[in-house]
Amino acid sequence: MQANDFDAFFQALHDRSPFPWQSRLAKQLCEQGRWPDALNLPTSSGKTAALDVALFHLIYEATKPSDQRFAPRRIYFVVDRRLIVDEAYERSEQVAKHLKDNMGKDGILGVAASRLLELAGTQQAEDKDKEPLQVIRLRGGMPLERTFISNPLQPAIILTTVDQLGSRLLFRGYGVSANMRPIHAALTAMDSLILLDEAHLSQPFLETLAAIDRYRAEQWCEKPIKLPNAVVQMTATPNEQQHTFSLQEDDYQHSLLNQRLVCSKPAELVEIKATEDTNILANTLAKKALDTLEIFNNLPSTGEYPVIGIVVNRVATARSIFELLRKKTDTILLTGRIRATDRDNLLVHHLPRMKSGRKPQDNSEPLFVVATQTIEVGADLDFDALLTEAASLDALRQRFGRLNRLGQRPHCRAAVFYAKANKDDPIYGEALPKTWKWLNENSTKIKGEKNKQLDFGIQALNTLLASVDLKPFNMQQAHAPVLLPAHLDALVQTSPCPSLSPDSALLLHGPNSQEEDVQLVWRADLPEEISRDNLSALNATLQAMAPAAHETLSIPLYALKAFLRHEVDADVIDLEGSADKEERGRENQKGKPVYIWKGKDGGAVADAGGIKPGNIVVLPTSYNGTDDFGWFPACTTAVTDVAEDRCQERRGKHYLRLHPNLVEDWFDSEQPDLIAEIQKRIKQWQSRLEEGEAPSCLYDEVLQLALNNEMLRLTVREAMTALLTGKRSETPYPSLDAIRGVVLTEKKNVAQTLVDDDDSTSMSREISLESHCRGVAKTARYFADGIGLTPTLSTIIEQAALFHDLGKADPRFQALLQGGSCKHERLLAKSAMNATDRRARQTAQKQAEYPQGQRHECYSVALLRQYPQLLAELHDPELAQYLAGSHHGRGRPYMPAVEDDGTEINFVFNGQNFQLIGGHGLEKLDSGWIELFWRMVRRYGYWGLAFLETIVRLADQQRSEWESKNERND
Repeated sequence: MQANDFDAFFQALHDRSPFPWQSRLAKQLCEQGRWPDALNLPTSSGKTAALDVALFHLIYEATKPSDQRFAPRRIYFVVDRRLIVDEAYERSEQVAKHLKDNMGKDGILGVAASRLLELAGTQQAEDKDKEPLQVIRLRGGMPLERTFISNPLQPAIILTTVDQLGSRLLFRGYGVSANMRPIHAALTAMDSLILLDEAHLSQPFLETLAAIDRYRAEQWCEKPIKLPNAVVQMTATPNEQQHTFSLQEDDYQHSLLNQRLVCSKPAELVEIKATEDTNILANTLAKKALDTLEIFNNLPSTGEYPVIGIVVNRVATARSIFELLRKKTDTILLTGRIRATDRDNLLVHHLPRMKSGRKPQDNSEPLFVVATQTIEVGADLDFDALLTEAASLDALRQRFGRLNRLGQRPHCRAAVFYAKANKDDPIYGEALPKTWKWLNENSTKIKGEKNKQLDFGIQALNTLLASVDLKPFNMQQAHAPVLLPAHLDALVQTSPCPSLSPDSALLLHGPNSQEEDVQLVWRADLPEEISRDNLSALNATLQAMAPAAHETLSIPLYALKAFLRHEVDADVIDLEGSADKEERGRENQKGKPVYIWKGKDGGAVADAGGIKPGNIVVLPTSYNGTDDFGWFPACTTAVTDVAEDRCQERRGKHYLRLHPNLVEDWFDSEQPDLIAEIQKRIKQWQSRLEEGEAPSCLYDEVLQLALNNEMLRLTVREAMTALLTGKRSETPYPSLDAIRGVVLTEKKNVAQTLVDDDDSTSMSREISLESHCRGVAKTARYFADGIGLTPTLSTIIEQAALFHDLGKADPRFQALLQGGSCKHERLLAKSAMNATDRRARQTAQKQAEYPQGQRHECYSVALLRQYPQLLAELHDPELAQYLAGSHHGRGRPYMPAVEDDGTEINFVFNGQNFQLIGGHGLEKLDSGWIELFWRMVRRYGYWGLAFLETIVRLADQQRSEWESKNERND
């Protein structure tokens, strides 16, 4: 593949030719091997094609030796907004599908797929599992969820936000368990390209990225891990000192691109006089929207119904307008304060009606789209009319990028509304009134009307702004605090995290940033009243089916506290990391109690004062607070429980809760008699169980009753059929409000791909210790060589992987793996126990007398110290010892302190006899482990060491997953 093959590659992927700038950038990148600092490209110029360029560059260099490759494997597309319409994600998914469909075929896409597969390494994957390109939308994580990348060799495009990427880079991944944070830090910092869209909105993050780049250099570690990395800003306001890539004359001559650049977008400027009516802005915009629709209704028919966008600065304002308009005509609400499931459902039904390039038949009636700033960046929407609240100039330019986006609409109307206030706007500050003044000074009088208008077309506005200093009119960006080595020394400590640690939000958004959001989850199977008296029952209920990212809604902590105090008018901002100074000063009263989910450690009941930033807060659905369109504190109807939504895809297997409060959601239409009958039978279970009936028969009875109804939802029918006909586990609810239910779980080995918070990943099927360790060593070596590490480092990683699980030879751990007592002498690495059966695991641990919280990897280190000759030939035996001890994320820098009288281990491994009597002692401050951790950090760097750990840990996970799917393992 040659540098000039990009046009053919692009044509094959998208069935159209690239714009001139896209071809020029691809050729420049292949020839120079280096990205420009910034891409100066206006909205609607096809900026997301930078992903295609990055991917082509990776394919172009795929056959080069690792030390000559400049193209990173992981391509991050980052925006500082909570994306609702993520066109880049859908586009990348299509690219991945085209590549997969062309595996093994001739043509340029076949060649591209082959090269990507070679980079990914597919020595163990079946054909159906091979992925030339992985596409990920990175959201907040959850304890016990899958890691976002399981193969460090895998080429990937990851769509994410500043908060999600930045927190991971800083070893503080939002929603990521402490033990997984080093993996996330490594996979975001190493072998990665970061394309930062609208970078002028993210100045603090850019400064932190520059600091991270400095600390990856040779000056800050003895043996840096050198892999390709780059940060590219995509912005209309680049720094004068930057190496910038911009449009050229041939771009303006291109017919389609020229049409987008030169089309006119005249906007009326409307000032609203201040009154005592707090809803005047919402009422004015709603009335204007209806008037605009009437104008479109009176225009000559084009066979297409209009889509009218109404964009405001606050979630509460958007909600008010939405509630006013939805009574009049078809209206949707788009904000970032919405559960992923609700957002996905919303877009499935409505995105085809409002996206650019839609056909007349795609939108069968007029549509109002009420939105916040969330649509400013990355949203491929095309409005016939735009009504927007005044904002900073850069924000307005982004909003107008959604109006007549392709320059093809015959009628185009717009208006900007300014509600005069006596103080600076809490979001846009002085930039808002200054922008409004500048707009009026540069506008022209509308003939026959009192208001003025200004053309927001790209070329018209660029001409007007050619000699204008934009700083006073753009949203002011604070500077990030200086990232010092002392800060990184605290951040790199992830197990346990120091009690005092730098605030990631400050480093990502500057000193005016707000604290990390909280994640809300609603469940219908919780009691209506949360109290400490039923904490154990709450723990058991949530452990049976843990919360997942798709059912979470992210809001600021102050907004949740206000909601729990019944202050339903508390507003929220829809910008990542932005603080609302007015709201944050409210009194911290108790309010309604909530349950805080803490993963494997259970949870806690707390009032508003006990909730901390970053908490995962579980509420009964009867608390209300959201609807299908997002956060709605004034809502008076119960929230829909979506925990089982697309369960097979999101959780890896079918789950179904048989509980009276959930039965109604099983059906597509009202079935009052059947629902009442099923609820009645569930409530009778306890008495029937006491009479001796078998639990499984009672559950089957309910499943069959529901399956006989033709109105059963398709996804529920699929789950019920799988659970009725296949193997399943059954976890009865504890008694809550005298209602008894059960969680049915498909028996399927997916635990190996979950976050390895504990030893549940040792539960799949019986696998011998030596077979597992040899398999992990082979996979780790394959990863290390494929990444391009030196043979010396690859050998160290291979040996660390070979010995990583020696500590599992502890007789107590072997008894744990065998259900509580040793039934045979064969040493196991994996057990046949059900990883989801928490109660059985606890019983087995107690019977085996294996100390609660003890770590087998600590005994692996103790054995390596007992037999130093095992690592003596390695170039850095200390690194191998460290990698073996940290392969579950502990020991950064302290190992858990657990009461343990010690053990006696005698076994043969790899042809050698091993013996250890006593405890491992690594929990002691004088054990040398803490000093070893810091030596490794100084030797290989903050992110370099985490990357070496990641290779071993992902090799362990991948091997475990392979073992769970293949009968012959030894």
